[in-house]
Amino acid sequence: MTTQPQLTEAQKSAIEEMVINRVNAMNNDTVLCEAIDNKVHSMEEHLKAYFHERFHFHSNKA
Repeated sequence: MTTQPQLTEAQKSAIEEMVINRVNAMNNDTVLCEAIDNKVHSMEEHLKAYFHERFHFHSNKA
């Protein structure tokens, strides 16, 4: 069994900051996606169809 090197306080602090930023980004993306989905849901059918067409196009490019 190998022992892991001890982390310095600076390393722990930097990692904690990265973790917080990652969690916030994940939560923000979820909130943004839900807001967009709710807006699309309330659109007229022809606008929804165009949204989904463009979404499909850009999803395939990614």
